[in-house]
Amino acid sequence: MKSFWKYSDSLSARLAAAPGLLVTLDFDGTLAALAETPGQARLEPEFRSALKKLAAAPGVSVFILSGRALPGVRRLVGLRGLYYGGNHGIEIKGPGFAWRDKGALKTRGLVAGIVADLQERFPPGTGVLVENKVFSASVHYRNLKAAYRRGFFGRMKVLQAARNAGLKWRGGHKVFELLPRGAAHKGDAVSLLAGQLGGQFSMAVGDDLTDEDMFKALAGCGLTVRVGRKAGSNAGYFLAGQGEVLRLLRFIAAARERGGK
Repeated sequence: MKSFWKYSDSLSARLAAAPGLLVTLDFDGTLAALAETPGQARLEPEFRSALKKLAAAPGVSVFILSGRALPGVRRLVGLRGLYYGGNHGIEIKGPGFAWRDKGALKTRGLVAGIVADLQERFPPGTGVLVENKVFSASVHYRNLKAAYRRGFFGRMKVLQAARNAGLKWRGGHKVFELLPRGAAHKGDAVSLLAGQLGGQFSMAVGDDLTDEDMFKALAGCGLTVRVGRKAGSNAGYFLAGQGEVLRLLRFIAAARERGGK
């Protein structure tokens, strides 16, 4: 991985020269700092303003692609004219386009059953937060209390070892993600929307394991940036931390404005 800012001159020229640009951004840990609970996450006003300006730049389409449910991420960002993806790419909605993975519809009952089991075993007082996002689920353990640690990880080990043809587990930042097996992921979502928009040049920015799917999808044909350096990442470039994302949004908008003149 290379430092994005070390190569900023050449990258600015590349962004300016693209006939059209699709900028895909993760939400938690990328646009918004990681919070103690999902409900505490906020998009700071300066980030919202930068996103609005970026979306108005010549030839730019902005795609917010999150593990959150689609209505939730749209509400948090609160900007019209953008494309939004929820459940790691299982559902997409934006100007003139709406799509949902049909295969994921079949697993809603399975997801609900596992969520109910975990919520019963680990109520809020344990520090475990279980989110049912209809097509997927997130089990957050950032605030897991020590007294429940052994029981929690023991139960998660059993669930992950269970044979279930319809679902799979995936790890993240203090979270276990329950996802439909074979359903669309972030890489699929980026490719799908880019094709829908006419094969625009794609740039993707993210910080977590599920973002690696879009980094893989764009390898060799797009620009990929990871928030935080990590060995083994498929991203071509990295930022030092989430605080640099605001600078990046402004950088992309400025490059496009120069290229549009």
